[in-house]
Amino acid sequence: MQIFSKNLLANQVAIVTGGGTGIGKQIAKTLGESGAKVVIAGRRKEVLEETRNELVKEGIETRAFSIDIRVPEQVQQLVDFTVESFGKVDILVNNAGGQFPKKSEELTPNGWNAVIHNNLNGTFYVTQAVAKQMIKQGTGGAITNILVSFLHRGAPGIAHSVAARNGVYGMMRTLALEWAKYNIRINSIGPGLFVTEGMKEEMASSAGPHFIEQVTQDVPLGRTGKLQELGWLVTYLSCPAAEYMTGEFIVIDGGNSLGRGLTFVPY
Repeated sequence: MQIFSKNLLANQVAIVTGGGTGIGKQIAKTLGESGAKVVIAGRRKEVLEETRNELVKEGIETRAFSIDIRVPEQVQQLVDFTVESFGKVDILVNNAGGQFPKKSEELTPNGWNAVIHNNLNGTFYVTQAVAKQMIKQGTGGAITNILVSFLHRGAPGIAHSVAARNGVYGMMRTLALEWAKYNIRINSIGPGLFVTEGMKEEMASSAGPHFIEQVTQDVPLGRTGKLQELGWLVTYLSCPAAEYMTGEFIVIDGGNSLGRGLTFVPY
């Protein structure tokens, strides 16, 4: 279903981290369907190229760039590549990140640091590098962070991820103030249960084969989210209709966070 004009984001250039699969892939597709040129970034080069080919076949002008967002030098190379390819950067979607369920008393320093370094530090590195380019261009821009719906309530089993995501939230609120004078808007989205193939495999091995089915029972709207719905929300935040929004956190979870929320280990 196409709900936005195909020219809504015409002449806009977007970077989507974690854009090779799942949520990031759908976000890149939805932005592209609304007219944006897209650079998808991620670690796995073969996966990125496969996704790029799919998007190109659908008429979306797409480039792919392999990157580890934890390495600032690679992040700058991503920005340079985007400017060389399309001349500028207007939109950034920080979707790259990862986590694994673990009881907090069993979480190792390495496990903690891995998630903090990727989800918090890496997000800052990309945000800062892109913002510098936007400031240089002098035309503003839109940045959207993909966080989690349980940001302000906790989620047993992923203390490391909740800490990192709250760090990004605080960073977003501060940067929204600092960069408003450059007309750079920065907002965040808190998705609930959006099922991807990768998530199915991960949850089946770490939380049990019936985890998704069990959690869905706690969603007031009675279903998991559709990836396209998340893509639409990102597109809205990236388009002129949201030009007066910055520093905001929007939850899209079917009402799940109004009740028990998501739990990854018993407590």
